Amino acid sequence: MNAKEQLDFIRDMVNEATAAHWEDVGLVRRLNSAQERVALRVAMTAGQWLVKSAALTPVASVITLPVDCSKPLYLEETGTGEPIDWLGSVTHRRVSRGIGAAVESGALEAYPLQATLEVNRASYVTGVTLWYQRRVPKLHTGDAAGAGIGSLTLAADANRVYLADYYTGMVLEQYNAAKATATYVTFRSAISAYTAAGVCTVTGTPTNAFAYGMISVLPEETHLLMCYIAAADALLKPSATIDEKAVDRVRADKNDIMRDVWQWLESRIVAGERVQIGEEY
Repeated sequence: MNAKEQLDFIRDMVNEATAAHWEDVGLVRRLNSAQERVALRVAMTAGQWLVKSAALTPVASVITLPVDCSKPLYLEETGTGEPIDWLGSVTHRRVSRGIGAAVESGALEAYPLQATLEVNRASYVTGVTLWYQRRVPKLHTGDAAGAGIGSLTLAADANRVYLADYYTGMVLEQYNAAKATATYVTFRSAISAYTAAGVCTVTGTPTNAFAYGMISVLPEETHLLMCYIAAADALLKPSATIDEKAVDRVRADKNDIMRDVWQWLESRIVAGERVQIGEEY
């Protein structure tokens, strides 16, 4: 599901086919809040759904983490494959570093320090590879504010993130018309670059003023759950017109889907079994 489809589904559950009590900005904000909650659970499962790697070069022993890094997982030298072990904190820093690089010995180690990792060896500049959990970007949907060959400009609203490269790597789908009349997807592309002005570099030619929706990087099986969490939060807003039966139904469905999704996530790696080779007797 892309963000437009999710928004439409949430509107159905809050009984507003078009904006009345709920503006799109508010519902998408709750959708992104729901995505954050699901992302935390996905990140803690054994499936490694959000893991990626990056080649990095330390500067004077300091490794700057990628901007989308949520949690560093594993570090090694790129050339040798030698693992770099984690130290708990800067308090475990080797005293001998004050003497100089010539006395260093033993396994490589690194410790976290704000948005960096520091290798516990003086003047370390060898290239490394970092495996880490990526941060899940917020979703966005709207009518394109501009489009042409190879580019689409996102609608300007309170949910759009104005940071260069923030949406790079996400997949965007566009519909056959503006949001009010759009019915089916006609364009799909990964975003290969993104500017702070809201311009996405894509493959192909999207259409100006037509609706679009981004697809969450979380497993597709979690997308419906995000809708139910967002709808339940919206229905419980103090100023909302609450139909108790509708609220109870949405919350019950949400709990059922949540249970199924959690079980599905945990089943990606079952018991870690290997192929067994044996002989018949």
